[in-house]
Amino acid sequence: MRVRSSFISFICMLLVAISGIRCRAEQQSPASSNPVAYYIDSRGGNDGNRGTSAAEAWQSLKNIKQGLLHPGDSIRFKRGAAFTGPLYIYDSGTGDNPIVLTDYGEASEPAPSFTNPVFALNNYGNCVRVKGSFVIVENLYLHHTAAYVRGSYTPSSGWDTTVWEMGAVYIDKEAENCIVRNNEFNDCVVGVKSYGRNAVIRNNYIHDCNRVLKEWGWGPIGIWLGNDYQEASYNRIFNYSAVDPRIEWGPDGVGGGADGGAFEIDDARYDKSHISIHHNYTRDCQGFLEITWTDIKQHPVYKSFDIHHNISDDYQQFIAMWQGAECNIENNTIVRRKKNVNDWGVFNITGTNTRNRIRNNLIITELDIQIYNTGLRTSTNPQNIIENNLYYAASGNLVMGKEGPGTAPVFADPLLVKYSGADKPEDFALRTGSPAANKGLPGLFNIDFFNKPVKGMPDIGAIESGE
Repeated sequence: MRVRSSFISFICMLLVAISGIRCRAEQQSPASSNPVAYYIDSRGGNDGNRGTSAAEAWQSLKNIKQGLLHPGDSIRFKRGAAFTGPLYIYDSGTGDNPIVLTDYGEASEPAPSFTNPVFALNNYGNCVRVKGSFVIVENLYLHHTAAYVRGSYTPSSGWDTTVWEMGAVYIDKEAENCIVRNNEFNDCVVGVKSYGRNAVIRNNYIHDCNRVLKEWGWGPIGIWLGNDYQEASYNRIFNYSAVDPRIEWGPDGVGGGADGGAFEIDDARYDKSHISIHHNYTRDCQGFLEITWTDIKQHPVYKSFDIHHNISDDYQQFIAMWQGAECNIENNTIVRRKKNVNDWGVFNITGTNTRNRIRNNLIITELDIQIYNTGLRTSTNPQNIIENNLYYAASGNLVMGKEGPGTAPVFADPLLVKYSGADKPEDFALRTGSPAANKGLPGLFNIDFFNKPVKGMPDIGAIESGE
């Protein structure tokens, strides 16, 4: 009898507890069936308004505070409006109901603009700083963010991690499953900086920054990744390069006089894997990708990056990999016809026994630019797996370097649609009869630069000819 009474009491207590948990859960995560849209208009709004309609828009960012947003909510910035950051987003959406930062208004008006000219403690030139998960940032114009110049901020002691806080859009390590898409970044010393796992940075236009992000050891970076499980795809990044004799970093002056680039992976505090950089078009940047690590921690585990179906017409390297192994570098179209104070070759992979797979890439050089370089570290033996690449010197000599050409190389003019003056992706397509057609190996990725399915044997390069 006592057992039965105890059992009944236990069931009652359990039901009460479940009810309490359910009640608290409902209080903490309001139903997303009635999402709220907040409107902000810097020209015609008023911060005393409700903010929940275009007619009752707020004027500034000050009403956006922690706890305001719930899954499915959005913040809509009026086209033609202008704001100065940083805007902090602390709250999280869900997979089905993300929080969205977007635009509203007349399509003929310019996208809502954001800038931040201040670099100081807890204000690192960010326009939007995301700390919540499942947040989408889209359709904004971000411009002219502050650089870390001497005198703007002084760290207390030790290694200065301040540079890792920069980014016109910054995604915190706690912020997972965020998306940054369809934005324009103009003269931002760092376009997007992301530590958030499962972040997707897609279809952004990032252009024209020739300033150092930090005096005098760091050039501008379009997209900067500091953690694993991230994707950067379908972006256009143009003219990210700083050339100045005061720039100096790296051993033996390897980084003297110029720095910057389209993409960078670094911050050795976190091991990294499963980063995908694909279907991007870059031009006039100080390198396509640099993977580096020499900072707080030595020799982190960097592996399993996928770099494929990109078009790179830049200065300096396609990939400078100071650390990294077992990466797939496939079906890229790489043109190196420009040279300034730095020349690292096309592939500057300085690890030993890295076993990176380099295949199906179309590589055109001029000015005797070396293809497989190992920098000044002559003892390096990367042992990359090099297969089915096309090599062509449009002028000067074809300089293979320490590795290569690998198995089944093709040495021929690839017959691009347009080479001299090429300035758009379709110029790098193959003409009929190209020696690159059907000469690749079956790859891991079966959609070309223009999302055309690869049928049969793939072509060499980023764009399928259809032959």
